[in-house]
Amino acid sequence: MTKPIYALIKKEWEYNKGRIIPLSIGLALFGFLNVGLLLILPDLIPYIEGLIPEITPEMSIESYMNSLNSIVSIIAVILCADAIAGEREKNTLVLIRTKPIPIYSIIITKLLARYIVVLIGAIVGTLSVYLFTYLLVGPTSIGPVLLSLLAYALILFVFTSIGMLISTIAKSQISAGAISAGVVLVISLVSSFFIYDNLVNFNAFQLQSTVLLFDLTPLTIALNGLALILIAGIIIAVNVVTFYSEKEPTRKKV
Repeated sequence: MTKPIYALIKKEWEYNKGRIIPLSIGLALFGFLNVGLLLILPDLIPYIEGLIPEITPEMSIESYMNSLNSIVSIIAVILCADAIAGEREKNTLVLIRTKPIPIYSIIITKLLARYIVVLIGAIVGTLSVYLFTYLLVGPTSIGPVLLSLLAYALILFVFTSIGMLISTIAKSQISAGAISAGVVLVISLVSSFFIYDNLVNFNAFQLQSTVLLFDLTPLTIALNGLALILIAGIIIAVNVVTFYSEKEPTRKKV
């Protein structure tokens, strides 16, 4: 059983690793533009200079993390569209199902491969923003940034789990992509509603990783972490049950 699992892990990694560099470069570039825009915005629009507070390192990083939540979460969900639905569409799902690999191993392997790719991009982007902020705005402690990145890693895992579930339910990549876009849109709208009403603490998908970036406590970190792990675990369990209960696929005759 070990050999088929290893082969699946290798296949998924080979398929997804090419996305790491473009995603990391894109997020690093986005971070640089984010910091630069904060610095030059008062000069570009002079009449709002008095309305914008003085740019601080904390404000620069927090601005990026707010955007990172939406952008990377969307990418994570959409990258999962081909995880199961793509195999089904290419008629290769039957080959995977006939191998002596536990159902949960298939789901978790495909989930982790995509999660690691997006997480690496998010880490590179965040550290790049910290460097840009340090050089262009001023120094700030990296501790809260790393803690916030850890919290965001858990949030990202939830979104990746949602993407995997959608891919398992959908019959094709196109339908999986469309459903993913709709789900992310709904979550983003709900998140915005909570943020603007200062109820971030009750929003399971934005738990303290952004608005309260520099106001973290061990208790909030522990509670938020446990909540996110529980949410992800439930979604993965539903995913496994859904995939297991699916009618055994058969190869189409050519």
